[in-house]
Amino acid sequence: MAALALQNIGNGGAYTLAAAAGGGDTCPGGPADGGWDTTFLIASVGSTATTITCDGTAYGPFTTQTVIIPVRRYNGAPVNVTYNQVVNVSVGAIHLGGTMSGVTFGT
Repeated sequence: MAALALQNIGNGGAYTLAAAAGGGDTCPGGPADGGWDTTFLIASVGSTATTITCDGTAYGPFTTQTVIIPVRRYNGAPVNVTYNQVVNVSVGAIHLGGTMSGVTFGT
């Protein structure tokens, strides 16, 4: 099991993917700033149908595509990610934009 490093991405930002681990990975949970989900698991899947399970919720199966899955964890704790197979599957953890600390909602 590998811990995916969180990559902060701004407008037009680039990210890198790593091979999915056979025993699964951990993805950092969202920071939950203002209640928004701002952390995502991004996965590039090859020609073999792949189901990705993130924190107990299954997504897919996906074939020959890149997908983005929201990582929902209010306290920012790591989330377990598993795959039914890892051949030609690459993954990364991304955070979009800056944090929203100090934002006030309402009047």
